[in-house]
Amino acid sequence: MDFPFKQNEFQIKNICNWNLETHKTVYPPREDTYLMAKAILKMKKHQGLALEIGCGSGALSMLLATLGWKVIAYDVNPYAVSSARGNVKKYNLENSITIEEGGIGENIDISDEIDIIIWNLPYLNPIIEQENKLEYIEDAAYLDLENGGWNRKLNDTLEMYEISDHCLVMLLFRTFPESNSTPELWKEKGWSGRKITEEIIGDEKLEVHAFWKPGGNSIPIIIDECESTMDEVKKTNNKHWTRIMAKTQTKGRGRRNACWQSIDGDMLATWKIPKKILEEISPGILQIAVGGSIASLLKIGLKWPNDLLTNDFRKMGGIMIESDSEDESMRIGVGINRTKRISEEIFTSSGWDETLGEIENIDIYEMVDVALSSNFEEHYLLPNISSQEMEDISWKALSQILSRGVVIKYKKNNFRIIGMSEDGRLDILGNRDRIKIADLEKIDWEFYNH
Repeated sequence: MDFPFKQNEFQIKNICNWNLETHKTVYPPREDTYLMAKAILKMKKHQGLALEIGCGSGALSMLLATLGWKVIAYDVNPYAVSSARGNVKKYNLENSITIEEGGIGENIDISDEIDIIIWNLPYLNPIIEQENKLEYIEDAAYLDLENGGWNRKLNDTLEMYEISDHCLVMLLFRTFPESNSTPELWKEKGWSGRKITEEIIGDEKLEVHAFWKPGGNSIPIIIDECESTMDEVKKTNNKHWTRIMAKTQTKGRGRRNACWQSIDGDMLATWKIPKKILEEISPGILQIAVGGSIASLLKIGLKWPNDLLTNDFRKMGGIMIESDSEDESMRIGVGINRTKRISEEIFTSSGWDETLGEIENIDIYEMVDVALSSNFEEHYLLPNISSQEMEDISWKALSQILSRGVVIKYKKNNFRIIGMSEDGRLDILGNRDRIKIADLEKIDWEFYNH
């Protein structure tokens, strides 16, 4: 006899040990459910109103409620709604969880009181091997869509609602093989994003990412002209993700107090970030990670420690980090050229119009804001990225340029870069010596293949 209901264990040490009953058409707790649970457990706080889309058995909604959240859950499958309600009642969580039939585009309400939205995104391909084929109604809930998938539909839907400025969206993606839904969409749409956890399950790679609006959806301070945005941002009292962009900067600072020469149309801005981030990483790694974050989003390279380069090794921009004892924040200054120019030394620099086309400096600012916010903004629900992640961002950006052919000249001898220390120094190797370099002025760069 084919029984329509199945028993499914869902167990997390020291939190829950549930025997959940689901109809055979309902997605049961599986490895991806546990991966999303792992991401939920990493959050710094567990209070407020959560929304789960596609609740299935109710396992994740029940976990949220057990941790302290109030939960509204939806599923398009009426059997899932019935199963989840039964499981919620079985474990006495009715006062914390409301379950309704609906989904994105179907009878769903997303209010401005919601603090977090979670969804184990559908990632099954429309064509499934017959032996793995799900029941029809489960297919409807777990097959992805074309043209950006359910991920894009959710993003479009949220843009139509008046959601909280601090709302966090936590989604599970299949990133290999790549599904129609990708994390990159959110950054393209102006959301900050951070990978929370990942796991390889069989021949698939699954990742959980969290997204939010930079600076609590606040807009930057834009001024027509100033001497330096670094100095202007010091005058502000706002401690949460303050940033200032100037249309013209007359005394911008470069490395070792050199003057940063800018022209009308360049992107010139400074961000405040919490100084306590240095409790986790060194100033050297921070500077490189900032450059790496921007280089990755703009699809360009990074020359150690703070120059943004095109793939043919021409400078496009630079990064400066400053702090002082009386301020709890550090200042990250970013200058990026719009167009190429030739200096008095006949050195040709590049501009973003060569790589990204005719877009305005406010567009570049928004891209940089997303890049920096994703890695350095504190969100009240999320852990900060780890020192290892910072180092990975840094080395990945440096490697993009190194792979194209770079030799270091140090004391008239050739060296090659073989690594980077935890404090951001370059590890270079010559014929006889292996040296760690901390001072850019002591080395010369020779670029090949351009």
